Formats: sequence, C-alpha cells, structure tokens
Amino acid sequence: MSKVRIVTDSNASIPADILEKYSIEVIPHVLRVGRERFEDKEEFSADQLFQLIRENQSGGRILLPDVEAPELNRLMDVYQRLGQDAEEIIAIHMSSALSPMWSQSRKAADMMMGRYRIRVMDSQTTAMGLGMLAELAAKAADNGANLSEVARVVNGAIPHIYVTFFAETLYYLERSARLGAAQSVLGTMLGIKAMVTMEDGQLIPLEKVQTREDVAEKLYDYTAEFAQNERIGLVQHRYEQTQKLLLERLEEGLPDISARAWRYPPSLAAHLGPNVMGVIVYEGLY
Repeated sequence: MSKVRIVTDSNASIPADILEKYSIEVIPHVLRVGRERFEDKEEFSADQLFQLIRENQSGGRILLPDVEAPELNRLMDVYQRLGQDAEEIIAIHMSSALSPMWSQSRKAADMMMGRYRIRVMDSQTTAMGLGMLAELAAKAADNGANLSEVARVVNGAIPHIYVTFFAETLYYLERSARLGAAQSVLGTMLGIKAMVTMEDGQLIPLEKVQTREDVAEKLYDYTAEFAQNERIGLVQHRYEQTQKLLLERLEEGLPDISARAWRYPPSLAAHLGPNVMGVIVYEGLY
C-alpha cells in the first residue's frame, strides 16, 4: 500500500474500481433539511433530497437544504485509523465556498498535529473535478510520491479543471451564486436557465438561455474550446434527452475524447437545485 493515503468526500465522482484499487477513503457529507439529517451516500439520491424539500415547504417557500460536514470526532477517527498504516495523509475536499468539509477537516488535522502528517486541500471544484483530483493524487502516491509531491501534483491540476452548469430553478442560486432575488423570480417566470461557472471555487453566473436545445449547444461550444481536453464529465437532473443530444454532439465533434455521465450528488444538488445540466472538463492532464 502507498505510504500516502488519499481522503476525499462524498461530493467526488470516482469509479468504484479506482476507489478500491487505491484505497481512497470517502467521507460522507451530511444534508440537513429542516430538522432531518441524511448522509450523502449512494443510496441517498438527489431525487430523494428534492422530495424532502417539497415535504418541508412552508407557505410555498422552498426550505433550502444545508450541506454539513460530519462531527469533528468522526473525522479524527478516520485520520487515526488511516495513520496506523500510512506515513502521510492528503485530504482533498469539495470547494470550501460550497461545503464546510475542508474547514472541518483542517480542524481535525490540526488537533492531530504531531501524531500524523496530514495535508488538507481545497479542490476549488466539485463532482467529477474533485474525483479527478483524488484519482490523480492516488496515482501519484501509488507511484511513490511523498506528501509534498502529491500536493504539488494536485495544485498543478486545479487550474486545468473547468466547470459550467445550467440550472432552471434559480431560487437555489440566490444563495449559492449570489443571484439576486428579483432576477431569480423573473428568470423562473420566463423559463430562463442560468449558466454558471466556477471561479476560485465559487459559482459565478455567466449568461442565460431559454431552451434545452440552447443548453446542449452552449455546453458543446464550451467544451470544444479546450483543444487538449482529455476527459469530459456530464451531470444532469431531469435533462436526459439534452444529455443524450450533447453526447451525440461530442461524439461527432470530438470523437477522440471520452465523455462519461455521472451521478448528481446531493451535496451539489443542494446548491444548484433540480433540473440541471452541466459539464466538467479536465484539460491536458493524462
């Protein structure tokens, strides 16, 4: 086993065989809806999250869910267990602008300082982007890289991850992307979809489109800008036909690039809401 163990969180999209091969540790987020809390695991879907939100609506007002980190003791237990077999640990987490996991993980690592060498990193990204960084780190560790070398690989990769989403339910973006309430109400009434990207880990509104055909074309144009992209990840919620159309466009226009559809993690759904289509591009890393 590698001398450096890799830790990430449930927002990451990582193939099961990669998780097993490199023994990547995944810590689940906690989703809070009202007084109820649910762990962000495979058996808890975005659809279940939105159903809970509907059930907890009050006066027609959506009760936005909160993304939480597990208790400090649970994180410390993970580090202590991994530290019994590994010399060093690197934890790579969902953007700290969207999740408290990085901050909580830092606290746990600081409390264990002197007993274990732990580096906690802010991925500044989400979903497949986070999963790719964890996989990249695990491969470097497996090849013999030490903690500093693995961290250098991850830091070098972060600027090459590009993320964009279209979201229909703009109410969620009032909080997550600082979209004004008036913009949210008007946009929802007109059927406008907001295009958001990630900059320095934050969701930033870019522009708006009105049809799902526009969404597929915009996402294709966005992806095609990266001449050396080597991996493309797709995520959607109730955009199955648009995703199919986009996959066809990618196969036609970028036949040498593999595109893969991934699960929409509840820890991301809490920020974007339902009815979402997005892409994450990994540029020139493999």
